Amino acid sequence: MENNPIDSVVYARTLRQTRRRRKVFFATVLTYIPALYVVHSISPTTRAMGTFFAIWLVFLILATILVTVSKCPRCGNYFHVHGPTLLILRKCLHCQLHIASNELPGSLNGVVPYNK
Repeated sequence: MENNPIDSVVYARTLRQTRRRRKVFFATVLTYIPALYVVHSISPTTRAMGTFFAIWLVFLILATILVTVSKCPRCGNYFHVHGPTLLILRKCLHCQLHIASNELPGSLNGVVPYNK
């Protein structure tokens, strides 16, 4: 395996993408009850609420898939997945990189950087 220096732009972009995917996931989860209330106040029928739920569920599944496949820029493993478990925590489940980290790739503390 070749140990190339990692590009700081790619590193920052990957971490920013992971943050953005987390925001989309949490926004999808948190908007369910308020949006359901709005749908219920506009049309309190079971069909309208069921349709809204189905559409919201599709968005939730897509957001969950995007969060699941987010890779850690430091170690290259999935950021939120360890084995069969999805844990949306603030640190990488493998190398403990914090989601709000602003460290540069040169300060990897002995961890070999991941390159595609």
